[in-house]
Amino acid sequence: MSIQTAHPAIELAMESNGTGVPVVFLHGLTFDRRTWRPIIDRLGDGVRSIAIDLPGHGDSPGAGMRLDKLADLIANNLEHACGVTDPIVVGHSMSGMLALTYASAHSVRGVVTVDQPWNVLSFAEAVRQSARALRGDVFSVAFAPFEQSIGVGQLAPAIRADVTARRRVQRELVLSYWAEVLDTAPGELQRRIEAYAASVNVPCLAVFGHELPAAERRHMTDLVPAVQITEWDGDGHLVHLAQPARFAARLSTFIDSCTTN
Repeated sequence: MSIQTAHPAIELAMESNGTGVPVVFLHGLTFDRRTWRPIIDRLGDGVRSIAIDLPGHGDSPGAGMRLDKLADLIANNLEHACGVTDPIVVGHSMSGMLALTYASAHSVRGVVTVDQPWNVLSFAEAVRQSARALRGDVFSVAFAPFEQSIGVGQLAPAIRADVTARRRVQRELVLSYWAEVLDTAPGELQRRIEAYAASVNVPCLAVFGHELPAAERRHMTDLVPAVQITEWDGDGHLVHLAQPARFAARLSTFIDSCTTN
């Protein structure tokens, strides 16, 4: 049976592999869908893995937009191109917030955030303090602290080469995705994120490459009491790629829990 949906305003590039429960993979800012290949390969054909290029990344046209608008765009693309309406959504870094936003407005079986704090106040304040430099001629200097925190250089050489091959660290792209941060008071942005998270009523997994402070852990469980928190201290921001087999195994267990409960 064909599914008739409105044509998406932007057609997003995506790859679909395997069959079974749909699992949507959303990459972090400046990367693309290839970031998830080490995980998708290990999950195998038992699930339907759908990796998407966000607007302005990889093979997708466009630029950044508000999280809620981007979530709607992704949902429209998934339904139009794949007939998928109730996936498990996995998002790394910025896309962790996007995954929560998606789950707040669209039907999902589960949601996974990967090394994305749910308290964004310090990040928002750092971005706003760097706004003038980020928008000026010294973008690369202003972006350097954020780049360093990503930790691409810590990855094994083969994985590092694969995930950075089509990376785009461009001022206009970054600014388009950070516009919501730059244009919104940090407190208001935090309240918005908390509202998205608090509305999640499906299984939720949060994976971190560092040990969380107790206060941050409490903040998360206050918002989503049943959230499953996994901390692999020392694996860094690209925790899913530091040890792909371990991450894929943890994700596989979570996927099973979403389909059996």
